[in-house]
Amino acid sequence: MSSCTFFGHRVVSLGVDGLRVLAAGGVGDDVVAGRVTVVVGRMVFVFPGRGSQWVGMARELMGGSLVFAARMDECGQVLESFTDWRLADVLGDVDVLERAEVVQSVVWVVVVLLAAVWRSLGVVPGAVLGYFQGEVAAAVVAGALSLEDGARVVALCAGTLGVLAGCGGMTSLVLSAWGSGR
Repeated sequence: MSSCTFFGHRVVSLGVDGLRVLAAGGVGDDVVAGRVTVVVGRMVFVFPGRGSQWVGMARELMGGSLVFAARMDECGQVLESFTDWRLADVLGDVDVLERAEVVQSVVWVVVVLLAAVWRSLGVVPGAVLGYFQGEVAAAVVAGALSLEDGARVVALCAGTLGVLAGCGGMTSLVLSAWGSGR
């Protein structure tokens, strides 16, 4: 069994001002600090965002899992009330799945449904977390958001991405909290 270092305290900077406050050793409105609680022996579901998909994966899962297939219809109906496309129509369409507003929503559906499959097999998470649309999936799986509210959030966020696609970019900036960022 491998071991890792457990850091019981976490600090998150909410921007450049937060980095300045953090670098000075303080906390404030732009810095969130807290302690971590570890749940030993419980499963954690980690939900990805865009980039985790491949064309045809939902169709394969529908053919292999009755739970996945049954919930796919439910998710499709809910999601379609917030989009101008039908889930069943886009699952195998490579060109449509290239659109940011579609693929983000489809990834969300797939991971929510995978959680339902795991639960049907008796695997219940002790915690859930996610990145981007995976965050919304985690909130739905945890019961913090209803399926309808999750679909609404995903469709609105994905729709915004669809409008912005090709108009800009995303960057990552690595800075040291203690120095110049080298």
